[in-house]
Amino acid sequence: MDLRLTVDLPRDLDRMNTLRHILDGALSGLGVSEQARTDIGLIVSETWANVIAHVRVGVAFQVRATVDEIQCVIEVTHPGEQAADTVNALTASGHSLKVVRSLADAVDVDRDGLLMKVTKLL
Repeated sequence: MDLRLTVDLPRDLDRMNTLRHILDGALSGLGVSEQARTDIGLIVSETWANVIAHVRVGVAFQVRATVDEIQCVIEVTHPGEQAADTVNALTASGHSLKVVRSLADAVDVDRDGLLMKVTKLL
């Protein structure tokens, strides 16, 4: 089992919901359990809510999901230079980030050029 999905998204909740549903369908087709898919859906939604809450309108981001037999990794990147205020806002411990940390097995913020990397074991 191996899945790689990369989507460039503006700061828009409707498009993130579409991505979440596409990812859920793909995970279901790969035989991932319903509980793991529910957790991953919440992780995607809350990660994106964190971006929406802290990043200025008009900024586009890339969301990448990589799934193998062991884990699902969600990465959020900002093409181009990252403003320090964006990274600082995303590392703040808000409600969305607390939800993500409670569901995920690992959460890295501002590491290796990524704004956020979330790992969920399957």
